[in-house]
Amino acid sequence: MRIILTGLFLIFLGFGILFGQSEAEYVPGELIIQLKKGTLIADVAENKGIIPIRQLSKRLNIWLVSFEPGKRSDKLVLEEIIETPGVQAVQFNHYISLRETEPDDPKFSQQWALKNTQQSGGIEDADIDATDAWDLVTGGLTAAGDTIVIAIVDDGFDINHEDILFWKNYHEIPNNGIDDDGNGYKDDYHGWNSYNHSGNISSADHGTHVTGIAGAIGNNGIGVSGINWGVKILPVQGSSTFEAPVVEAYGYIYEIRATYDETNGEKGAFIVATNASFGVNMGQPEDFPIWGAMYDSLGQLGILSAGATANANWNIDVVGDIPTAFPSDFLITVTNTTQYDQKNSGAGYGLQTIDLGAPGTTVMSTRQSNNYGMKTGTSMSSPHVAGAVALIFSAAGNGFLENYQDNPQEVSLLIKDYILAGVDTLSGLQGITVSGGRLNVHKSVLLMMNPAFEITPEEFDFSLQQNHKDSSVFTINNISPSLMPYEIDADALPGWLVVDTDEGSLLPGEADTVKVIVDATGLNSGNYVADITLYNLKGEEYFIEVALQVLPVFVVEESVNETAKIVCFPIPFSDQLRIHVGGQADPDEGIFIYDFTGRLITQVTKNNPAGEYSWDVTGIGGRKVNPGIYICRTKLQGKAVSCKIIYQP
Repeated sequence: MRIILTGLFLIFLGFGILFGQSEAEYVPGELIIQLKKGTLIADVAENKGIIPIRQLSKRLNIWLVSFEPGKRSDKLVLEEIIETPGVQAVQFNHYISLRETEPDDPKFSQQWALKNTQQSGGIEDADIDATDAWDLVTGGLTAAGDTIVIAIVDDGFDINHEDILFWKNYHEIPNNGIDDDGNGYKDDYHGWNSYNHSGNISSADHGTHVTGIAGAIGNNGIGVSGINWGVKILPVQGSSTFEAPVVEAYGYIYEIRATYDETNGEKGAFIVATNASFGVNMGQPEDFPIWGAMYDSLGQLGILSAGATANANWNIDVVGDIPTAFPSDFLITVTNTTQYDQKNSGAGYGLQTIDLGAPGTTVMSTRQSNNYGMKTGTSMSSPHVAGAVALIFSAAGNGFLENYQDNPQEVSLLIKDYILAGVDTLSGLQGITVSGGRLNVHKSVLLMMNPAFEITPEEFDFSLQQNHKDSSVFTINNISPSLMPYEIDADALPGWLVVDTDEGSLLPGEADTVKVIVDATGLNSGNYVADITLYNLKGEEYFIEVALQVLPVFVVEESVNETAKIVCFPIPFSDQLRIHVGGQADPDEGIFIYDFTGRLITQVTKNNPAGEYSWDVTGIGGRKVNPGIYICRTKLQGKAVSCKIIYQP
């Protein structure tokens, strides 16, 4: 129901961990072995009495093998294989189980929205995959230690409920008639009541039920589980018959979060989401400009708001609705889905106005006086989303949180993108909602935790002669579902390393190419290393390593005389170099090709008695050399002579 107001290389395992495994955790008599490049499995098998079963990776030379269990301890077999020449890594063939975290709350089995096993006659897995998400995070705190808070605006709350962790304003003394913390609200110890403009929170069933969906304490052996197990709830009464208490309620939320930011967390609350399970049927946004602007104001602080749409099968694009027709980017609008993964026939929709669906039919949650029960309506759908926003925040890394602190409005919208991009697509929601799907909090958490960019390549190796330049490129590919700006820390680069751009912005699936320029001018011979550091809006760092080897200038000796010299032609050459030895002199020790480091490349053979030699640009081993500058060198009449040659195919 919705109260109506009228009007986002697992190969090298630690052997210590492997040795600690019990025999029940792996397949008896089987090992997985990775061999070094060039090592044959037959050689290892013959020496150690193991039998190859099949190759798991040809390129990485990984094999599944068997041994006879029971003759020796499995641990001893593993240790012997580790010491075998040519073996890079070895492990047991472990059993794998599906990973999901189920809370011990006794009524969790009735919460089909979190895990649907057809317990309510629905379709298996027609749920938000909460147990998979909890295997990654369960909520409560951010990586930086902030206590995450959801502000629920509703008709009332049982603030003494055993299964809900309500926020308290410990800087306020309750019921003394004084604004102790100076935030403009007297006695707001428990929250705020916009009906009578006081801190006295009265109990109501609707608000208590909504609250439990978003944040009932999970895994505490009591009642039910919310989306976010450890989140705190800021209760704000404000879903009144009149609009003014609604605006006052959001104004209070704004004050509490702004105070938190201004006092660096000493006062206020780290509110990341609000929920509104109430509204005005067929309301038009132009008639409610102040209410609508509240969502943008909250968004400037980094707060996302969830809103339940109408409990009627209306196209909200056409008939309108408050709040779900508001165009604010910081509002996530939600319709009702059933345990059969269908839109509830009595819920609104809209291709432009309604973002996604979430479970809202016969949803089990908290009720007054430590009771629990079912309710149906879009009111039950939107707190699933508010809880998901808070859970995603708990999965964010420190880099994201630092970026969020500096730019809350832009960074918070990434979380909205993860919510919409992570949905399970449903045929019944396609074409009638923005995302075309139903909330999947597990997928959204993964989008937060996974990298946003793929960088190719991640390292460069340059080899240059002194006073020479070279360049290459790397590609930044946005693999996230969001528009993602990036910035390169060009100021931190050494003088010999330059990039041709230091910032950009990529749409999902889009890529940029960045040119890397290295300049050995003025550098001494030797090795140089530097990192190109790239940041994105998630606060992630990426490092592209650039290694530069500066080669000394090779000095070309003068010929002894006109009849004792070598001539190389053509210069540059593309496929074959011809070398002529002047006069009647023969090389004292043969003709050799070196690179500019002085490394021998090959010895050149004589073609004819007239003293002409040739080189087909192959080196030792018969492979063609890379384009570049080389030295042709020999000794004539006891003196070294040489010429510089350029291979340019």
